[in-house]
Amino acid sequence: MSRFLAYVPEAFESIWRHRSRSALSALGMIIGIASVIAVLGLSQAASNGMKAAIASGGDPGFIVVADQSQDNPAAATLYYRDAALMQSYAAGSVSRAIPIYQQRTYRVTVSGKSEFISVTSTRELTQETGFIVDSGRLTDSADVAAGANDAVLSRDAAATFFPNGDAVGRTINIGTQRLTVIGVVSIKANLFRSLVGEAIWVPYTTMHRIAPGPIDYIEFWPVSRSQNPVQVILDVKAALLRIHSHAEYTVQDQLAFNAVFENVLNFIGVGLTFIGGVALFVAGVGIMNIMLVSVSERTREIGIRKSIGANAQEIAVQFLIEATMLSLGGGLIGTVIGVLVVLVMRPIITQAVGAAPIPWAFVIGIAAGFSLAVGIGFGSYPAARAGKLDPVEALRG
Repeated sequence: MSRFLAYVPEAFESIWRHRSRSALSALGMIIGIASVIAVLGLSQAASNGMKAAIASGGDPGFIVVADQSQDNPAAATLYYRDAALMQSYAAGSVSRAIPIYQQRTYRVTVSGKSEFISVTSTRELTQETGFIVDSGRLTDSADVAAGANDAVLSRDAAATFFPNGDAVGRTINIGTQRLTVIGVVSIKANLFRSLVGEAIWVPYTTMHRIAPGPIDYIEFWPVSRSQNPVQVILDVKAALLRIHSHAEYTVQDQLAFNAVFENVLNFIGVGLTFIGGVALFVAGVGIMNIMLVSVSERTREIGIRKSIGANAQEIAVQFLIEATMLSLGGGLIGTVIGVLVVLVMRPIITQAVGAAPIPWAFVIGIAAGFSLAVGIGFGSYPAARAGKLDPVEALRG
């Protein structure tokens, strides 16, 4: 081990003696490792953020919408009562179904002041689904069951209608309905949720009184996630055919859709990492080329070492250590650059998908492994060639 460590200063001295050439040969490693770190770090952050966002909202269930490509889309229009009927007819597959009114704009009036605001129907709201309570509370299952005249306002909507005081406990008018404000919220925007400006949420049972006509879609959950989703979809479509003859619907498993999106993201990350791997291969060829040049330039030095007792293995180890140090040095600089890129870009990922943890140990471990593998892999041939030089021929060189 002591002899092995003795080669390290010699290798560093050789690299420093030709520092310009060494820096150019390490440039490929720097670019390759920085690329791998940046791509792996950001793709892992995005993937982990998506998993956390999906998990925080629980099972997103399925959604049913009218198929707009059919001959008569109007015949497939969904209504409030259809959710309960569908659940009844497909009781073996559906545990719960609710009608959804999605971001409809209504004139909202408060003390003579009117604004057109986006109103969305909801089931019970929770902080786990991204809502941050500024004051008051969120709607709960009791509000939904009772069809309570309650509303939750976004911070912007509250500031518009109640600029001088707390909105909680005050009343607003949406259409013909008078509702009481029970909460003011902010929202964690991410890939699945966004909040821009003014918005109001009301229980879907209350929304039915505001908008008694068609709904936008039905959201439902299967009795068990262990059920075959294809059979669940077939049962739901059969139930809807009993309600609306000859109508066609599209049913989408949101959990499966999220999983597909996540897999696509992972696939893109792997593809971009492969491109970074190509850069590392080119860098390895550059290091091998520089080491071959170094062997040619130091032929006489090799001959002298062999003549005073150094064997082929010791000569090869010396050159292999030099190539590995060159690779690890470039990898270290590339790692620093890649980490800085991830830290700069991470806020963008966080804004898109929410909290995005990065497995630094895994990412940096991959970078260190690549650096070591390139140094050893592409340094082995020049090292072996140096070790096999005939001492007599080397001294003549």
